[in-house]
Amino acid sequence: MKKAFSFLILVFLCGTFSARLSAELSMPHIFADHMVLQRNEAVNLWGSASPKEKVTVELNGQKTSVRADASGKWNATLRPMEAGGPYTLIVKGKKERLAFDDVLLGEVWICSGQSNMEFRLHAAMNAEKEIADTENYSFLRSFNVKQEMSHRPLSDLQGEWRVCDSGSAGDFSAVGYFFARELYRELGVPIGFINTSWGGTDIESWMSMDAIDKFPKYKRLQDRMRSSQFEEYVRRSDENRAKFVESMKAEPGISEKWYLPSYFKDDWKEVSVPGLWSEEGLVSLDGMVWQTCRFTLSENYIGKEAVLSLHVIDDDDITWINGQKIGETVGYDVRRLYSVPAGVLKESNEITLKISDYRGGGGLYGPANEIYLKVGDKTIPLSGEWKYKVSASNSDFDFVEYGPNAYPSLLYNAMVNPLVGLSMRGVIWYQGENNTNRAKEYYHLFPAMINDWRKKWGKDFPFYWVQLANYMDAVEVPSESLWAQVREAQTQTLSLPHTGQAVIIDIGEAKDIHPKNKQEVGRRLALHALHNDYGFSDVVCESPMPKTVRRVQDKIVVQFDNVADGLIVKNKYGYLMSFAVAGNDGVYKWVQAKVAGKDRVVLSCPDVIDPVSVRYAWGDNPDDANLYNSVGLPATPFEIKIE
Repeated sequence: MKKAFSFLILVFLCGTFSARLSAELSMPHIFADHMVLQRNEAVNLWGSASPKEKVTVELNGQKTSVRADASGKWNATLRPMEAGGPYTLIVKGKKERLAFDDVLLGEVWICSGQSNMEFRLHAAMNAEKEIADTENYSFLRSFNVKQEMSHRPLSDLQGEWRVCDSGSAGDFSAVGYFFARELYRELGVPIGFINTSWGGTDIESWMSMDAIDKFPKYKRLQDRMRSSQFEEYVRRSDENRAKFVESMKAEPGISEKWYLPSYFKDDWKEVSVPGLWSEEGLVSLDGMVWQTCRFTLSENYIGKEAVLSLHVIDDDDITWINGQKIGETVGYDVRRLYSVPAGVLKESNEITLKISDYRGGGGLYGPANEIYLKVGDKTIPLSGEWKYKVSASNSDFDFVEYGPNAYPSLLYNAMVNPLVGLSMRGVIWYQGENNTNRAKEYYHLFPAMINDWRKKWGKDFPFYWVQLANYMDAVEVPSESLWAQVREAQTQTLSLPHTGQAVIIDIGEAKDIHPKNKQEVGRRLALHALHNDYGFSDVVCESPMPKTVRRVQDKIVVQFDNVADGLIVKNKYGYLMSFAVAGNDGVYKWVQAKVAGKDRVVLSCPDVIDPVSVRYAWGDNPDDANLYNSVGLPATPFEIKIE
């Protein structure tokens, strides 16, 4: 859900190319050394030159010439080519010449969404091993789009193509990388993946103004964006933010030495750890917060070396133990694992953190068992009640928040529109967490976005997404859930052609909105591409979904599609969990369920009078959901009426 930390200035320039300008001849930044161009399709290339100038493009034995229009814009198309390379792309004008080296022909995919798509490989499960393994995949190339906002559609974006190796891959989108790796293993051709994502963003930010215009709710915001006064509004916002940043530099904690145990902290307020500040009543706080806790050690552990684990902190931290600084980290998705030197630990100890948060929720978050001190053979849990004090806050200023969710289309304009027309295979998408508070709107916004992107490209390219993972605390009784509603909205969007959904209801983490197992996320997305786009007809890509629900005497029978060789239950006792049935009163109750035959589940619900509806895995975190098909894909959560 989180976002980038640099303060991004809104871009007002539009309609000009800024990539590698050599006199008048230029191309957008997406065309660069190490790029991957789409194989087996016409390759679209474009740029700018002098008005009416002749431009010649050469690649892999092909040569074509076009003439720039009166504004200097030119477009060239190369005939489809098979996978291969490396090649040099040469673009020549009357006097200038551009050359791009190490160009490959292969498969190109756009990867977009919020923080779980932005989530970097260095933070994924088994990251060290995975990064070392990237040396085997030099034919994978990634382009990370720089995060920018714009109130007008732009023609160019910033970023660079990077060759996959152990020095670069840590900054790749983990989902994008694992998706690309699966494709490469099966196809054996170069794979390029363009990561255009921003944590903590609403889907409206990724929709074009044309798409948003169809939703009257946003008319006031759209009118303001189109206003001639909008740039002045943003200028004032930037000034206020600059004052806020300066206040954080001048906060009193360091000068007053709050990190010393001798500093009086008894009047500090309490906060639960782990937990984002937004979940602890500090809903709108951005700024700097100090947090502290105390613990004791027995005599045989005093003075020994230790390891302090704080999991991850949103955004940046400096950490002290007993007044001695032991580490600092920048980045909300970076694992905090600090070495504590010998001689620091005492019988009575105090850990103090200075946490800086620039936008969105701040604080320590993740699983409680990942927050601990390990000294020798002893592990001391540090989760629970800590104390905190705010040393700098955005509330101290007449501050106008301006970010990617302030207005619709800001990210589409800056981070998607410049890619429109690029020859590519399709899109993978991981977003929705930020829209859970408006879940019902997602039923309409999500398909509208997909349709609009396809309209902009002029083709129904493949569009595959990740359904929201299980997250937060599980519940003991069937309950309503906004997360479940977004999942249902995602499932219903499968009605659009050439779409697919990777169900990951089994690999989420209750205390971390960013599950680390991105390997399986990428693999499940790749199954859709392999089956639908690359001719692997034997690959099963769909999760089990209900086909029919009928009453048969005193039972309810749910028949499923996408079972492969049959439904299975992942439970050593064979118990099937997470089914609930409601009667006319709308109250859902857990029911007994069992697999019957290849594709059916039979429900027994003697306590429900006149059952009318069935739910499966319906909740924020249905952690006991255990129905799968024979290839190990989990059944998708659902709500369905009984026939």
